[in-house]
This record gives sequence, C-alpha cells and structure tokens, in this order.
Amino acid sequence: MKSPRPLAPRTFDPRASVTGQLFRRVTALLIAIMITVFGMMYWTARNEIDKVYDGQLITGANVLRALMSEEIKERGQNRSGVSLEIGDEWLSDEDRKAFDAYADWRMFRIWKDGRLVLGSDTGPSLAPPRGQKGFETAKVAGKHWRIFNLPVGEAGVTIQVGERTSIRSVLVKQILVELAIPLMLVLPASLALIWLALKDGLRAVRALVAAIGDRGSRDLSPLDTRTWPLDLQPMVRSVNDLLTRLQRSYEHERQFIDSAAHQLRTPLAALSLQAQLIAQEDDPVERATQVQQLREGVARASELTEQLLTLAQLGPRIDRDLTADPRAEATAALAEIAVIAAAKGVALALEGQTPRVQGDPALVRLILANLIENAVCHAPPDSEVQVLLSSDRNLGWVTVSDHGPGIPTDERERVFQRFFRGANARGSGSGLGLAIVEEASRVLGGRVILADRADGAPGLEARFGLPKAAS
Repeated sequence: MKSPRPLAPRTFDPRASVTGQLFRRVTALLIAIMITVFGMMYWTARNEIDKVYDGQLITGANVLRALMSEEIKERGQNRSGVSLEIGDEWLSDEDRKAFDAYADWRMFRIWKDGRLVLGSDTGPSLAPPRGQKGFETAKVAGKHWRIFNLPVGEAGVTIQVGERTSIRSVLVKQILVELAIPLMLVLPASLALIWLALKDGLRAVRALVAAIGDRGSRDLSPLDTRTWPLDLQPMVRSVNDLLTRLQRSYEHERQFIDSAAHQLRTPLAALSLQAQLIAQEDDPVERATQVQQLREGVARASELTEQLLTLAQLGPRIDRDLTADPRAEATAALAEIAVIAAAKGVALALEGQTPRVQGDPALVRLILANLIENAVCHAPPDSEVQVLLSSDRNLGWVTVSDHGPGIPTDERERVFQRFFRGANARGSGSGLGLAIVEEASRVLGGRVILADRADGAPGLEARFGLPKAAS
C-alpha cells in the first residue's frame, strides 16, 4: 500500500504585505456585507411598501363600493333592459372630483356586465376584468400598473383601482439613498480603524521577528512563551522547537568530532606501528607481507571513517530493514584490533554461533570494535580476550570478556557518559568508547550490559544484544 503523498507547501508572494493582504480581504468582506445588507434592505423596503400600497388599493376599492352602494343597489334590482353608457352618474360630482384628484399615477374603473361604465381620466385602457377578486399587474404603453379588482356580485359590477408601480420604486430608492449616505460615511472611518487595528495587531509579530533577529549566532536558548499573545504562542513554540533541534545538531556535530578523534586514534597508531616494522624489515618477502597488512589497515581505517560518518547520521537516516551477521562483524572487529592486541601480548579468541540480527552491519561492527578495544586496553599481558556468540529466544548476544580490573558496580551506569573515566581506567583514552557503544546501541534498539565474569574470575564481561532478524 502506497503512503499518501504529502501536500505541497503553499507558496506566497514575497512582494506582498501581510497587513495589506489582510486589509484587502477584510475590506472585500466588509463591502460584501454592505452589499448583502443593501440587498436585504431593498427586499424588505420593497415588500413593506408593496404591502402598504396594496392595502391602499384595497381601501380605495372598498371606499368606491361604499360611495356607490345606493346606485349599485338600485341598478342591481333592475338589471334587465337597463342600458348604461359611459358617464352615467354612478358618483356624485363631489365624489368624482375627489377620485379624479387621487393622483396622476392612480386610476379607477367601474365595469357593469363587462362594459366600462365609469372611469377616471387617468390610467390606461384595460380589457374587461374576469370577475375574480384580487391583484393583477398590467403593462400598457411601457408602464407597469398594479390593479386591484373588487367584484360586486349582486349588481354584476366590478370595481378596479390601480396605480403605476414606478411610485413604489421611487420610494424604495429614496429610502435606500437615505440609509446609504450614513453607511457610505461610516465605511471610510471603518476602513481606517481596521487598518490601524491590523497594524497594531501585527506589532507583536514584528516584536517577535526583532527578538529572534537580535540574538547572537550562538544563542539558541528558547523564547519565553508566556510573554507573547495566545495566537502567537504556536509560532513561538515552533521557533523553540527549531532552536532545540539546532542545539542538538550542534551538540551532535561536536560529539561526532570527539568520537572521530577517539576512533581514529587506534587505527592510526596501528598504521604507524606497521610502518615502523616495514622500515626495520630487511627480508623482501616479509616486507611485502607487512606492506599488504599496512594496505589492509588503511582500508580498515577508511571503513572506520565511513562507520563514524554513519554514527554521525544516527536517527531517522538509519535503514531499519538491514540485518547483520554478528560472527562476521566480530571477526572484522577482531582483525582491526589484532595488531594492537599482539603488541600487548593479549590473545584474541572467537567462539560460538548466533543467528542474524536486526541492525546496520556497520553499526554492529562499530559497537563490537569498541567493546573489544576496551577489553584489550584493560587486559593484562599474556591474557586472553574472549568473544562469545550466543542467543536466547528473542535476542542474539555477543559477549566480550577480559581479565582486567573490571568496573565497580556504582560506575557501570556512568561509564556510558561521554568523557567519563572510571577509577580503574587504563591507558590514555578519552572516555568516549562506551559512550559511542551506548548511543549506537540505542539507535539499533539493542541492549548493552556490563557485569562481572560469569566464571567468577577477575575481569569484566560486556554483553551486547540485538533482536533476531526475521527468518
């Protein structure tokens, strides 16, 4: 199953200003809100005005019905044979004058059995109504009219009252203009306050940038999160994490330099000793043999350098899927130290078997080389350093035993600290060997145990174990 691809980091315009971008977005949001408010205001005002003016049309139609109630009653009782012409006096002169003065955008019509019998001077020519009560909208000569039909069933009369819809639009526009002027005056002031608020809000960011920029190249101490606003504290924590990683990187680099110096000292000493032996050897055959040994020593020193570089990259860059053969790595480690051991008169022995284990072979050899070198350094002349391979249910073990002075029980934890040298330490070591062993073992997920010899003899027994590789 393939792992999901990581999202590409978002890119930003390096020429853009954060304050400017925020201001533009807030301004766009504010304008969008104002447009929405204006739209809601228009819809509400239009709806309310329609209700009011529709109510006035209904009232006007009912007023006409009331004023003509007697005429409608009389003419309704004698519907047959009655011929009504336009202009019949359905209204008194006073009532007619009042409705004619209603307004030039309003009109009324009175229909009798589908025939227009009375109407105001204003208004368009309309088709006879269909006799249904309610509103309708008509467009005549490019003008829209809102008309209310009121049938009077007992007389076959329909009263129409209408008005042009343009007056409603004029009123809506007037209301919106009256409301828009204060809002348009408030908009510049609001934008100015928003700009000032953004500048002030980003002041803490500028202060954080200044606090980081004012630090020296060696000042990697974390920032105090309590002195920054809540929304900046995640950024401060991220900066602190970066500073911590940089500090660890610097410390790791320094430790690598110390480890490299420690690890290269022994191979260089062996190469120097072999060079001296070659210079003193007169036999061509023996000299050729020693030259070959010197070449092999140079190769081992080069390989050791690669191992140190691997140690410097401990962590996520180590391949967790590698497996190692403990016997092969122990043999290689013994070959590295054989010249030094022979010079001290210390014999080296390798016994036992163990299955393959999980781990980088280079790191396994690095650990074994340090344990064996430590044993040879503390072993007395004419003694033996034994490397024993074994295994249990879960782990493969490599045990390095010597006949040296051993390590007191109260120092066995401390000897894994860098530069610590115990009371029984011998030679001119720097106290880094077991520290390298501990660090490499931790990376590999292994165990290192220091104990007295199992046979009760004087000396130290160092056990290194790693999980068995899957078969």
